[in-house]
Amino acid sequence: MVKRIKTLADLVPMNAIIADIGTDHAYLPIYLLMNSKIKHAYAIDNKVGPLKNAKENIAKNNLEDSCEAILADGLSFKLKKNVNTLVFAGLGGMNVVNIINKDKSKLKYIKYIITDIHRDDKKVKELLESLNYKIDETIDIIDKKKPYHLCRYIYENK
Repeated sequence: MVKRIKTLADLVPMNAIIADIGTDHAYLPIYLLMNSKIKHAYAIDNKVGPLKNAKENIAKNNLEDSCEAILADGLSFKLKKNVNTLVFAGLGGMNVVNIINKDKSKLKYIKYIITDIHRDDKKVKELLESLNYKIDETIDIIDKKKPYHLCRYIYENK
């Protein structure tokens, strides 16, 4: 498993129920479930090919009961009330801003948002702060000679 996935996993709270937006291969939800860190996961992608890969990887690890793969654009699916953590990893910042702005009401039950933004991360930070999320933890790593800035935001009820 790549260092970036393991580091993202470190930011996920114990026993969380996550929605991994832009899941691609579902490596993060699978890793979290295999290591008993989370209870349930929703692996979300808006492309058929990556979602097919995610479903195959979930099945290979016998995790169909605890990881649902869903074809959806951002937060456009029916977000379950039990989801308390969103993960946006490997997406551009403006894409994340657009996803959140399109469905802000779906953040109602979200306590944590974990990001691994590849550009325009300041725009994501500004948006999340305007929605009462503050940075709880950041980790900077280098994986395969590429720098990554990972953040965990927590909702502050004001």
